[in-house]
Amino acid sequence: MKVDPSIFKAYDIRGVFPTNIDNDLAYQIGLAYAQYLKPNGEILVGEDVRIHSHELKESLIKGLLDAGVDVVDVGAISTDIYYYGVGKHNLAGGIQVTASHNPPEWHGFKMVKAGPAAMTLEDGIGQIRDLIESETLKPSDKKGNLRQIDLLEEFSDYILGWLKGTEIKPLKVVINPNFGLAGKIFEHIVKKGNLPIEVIAINNEPNGNFPKGRPDPFIPENRTELCARVIEEKADLGITWDADADRVFFISDKGEFIDVYYSNTLLIKQLLAKYPKSKVIYDPRYTWALIEAIETNGGEPTVCVVGHSYIKQKMREVNAVFAGESSGHTYYRDFWYADCGMIPAMQM
Repeated sequence: MKVDPSIFKAYDIRGVFPTNIDNDLAYQIGLAYAQYLKPNGEILVGEDVRIHSHELKESLIKGLLDAGVDVVDVGAISTDIYYYGVGKHNLAGGIQVTASHNPPEWHGFKMVKAGPAAMTLEDGIGQIRDLIESETLKPSDKKGNLRQIDLLEEFSDYILGWLKGTEIKPLKVVINPNFGLAGKIFEHIVKKGNLPIEVIAINNEPNGNFPKGRPDPFIPENRTELCARVIEEKADLGITWDADADRVFFISDKGEFIDVYYSNTLLIKQLLAKYPKSKVIYDPRYTWALIEAIETNGGEPTVCVVGHSYIKQKMREVNAVFAGESSGHTYYRDFWYADCGMIPAMQM
């Protein structure tokens, strides 16, 4: 099958539907993933809110099943729930149909091995590309089995566990999930935990057309609405996620965007109080405040090149308790060395 090689990125597969990503390609990815990984167990598959994600997921699942792989379909979920599912249930791998914070016409696939351990262009993504281009992929004589589960309740319990032993004073919080699923998930967690938090939500109904533009809060013009609403509501805090909810950012009670360079120092302080003398990985693009926060709180600063696959690998190598990127990705040892958009919200 002829494919556009540019869609095979360093950490995922990403392109425009149906220009260079379509249902036929999704099916081939399922076959190729199975042939490359040869998984000994079930593969978790989820989807984001994008308008073509469901049909791409169905084609992907068909490819996996035709390759003889057993599949766990978890439906529409955030990327951090996807990582949770693979790690918590000890699955053999996973694929999330998502294009993260890109515009609505973009679609893609984030793939992991067991662990969840990230796949890279050098280790997995490039080989899957080559298998598809080789036109040697064929269905197996043995078909895989499919089951469906809902991870929201157990994920919510897991996130609430981060508040164990913490006294929470009443708070008013304005949230902006940018039409992804994070807002509904956050509201569910607050309700399930009976937390004393008044939630005011904007852009909270999932909508894969992203009617207010690219769903990326790292873009300054995408913050103005939330900043103004925090001031208007006299809220204590603003929280915003990108569309697939693996990146999170905060707004102060004065309506000021807090760069993750500074918010991460607060998260580091909390974690080192719980896990003293631990290693913490920092982003080499931003150094002094992070290094100071790590050393002041008794940790060991450890630098790592940027990129989630490299960071996750480094965390496993040195058993780091935490890592933060300036892009808003936040990684935890207790979250299977993966990035999560809900744990930082609970820490804040």
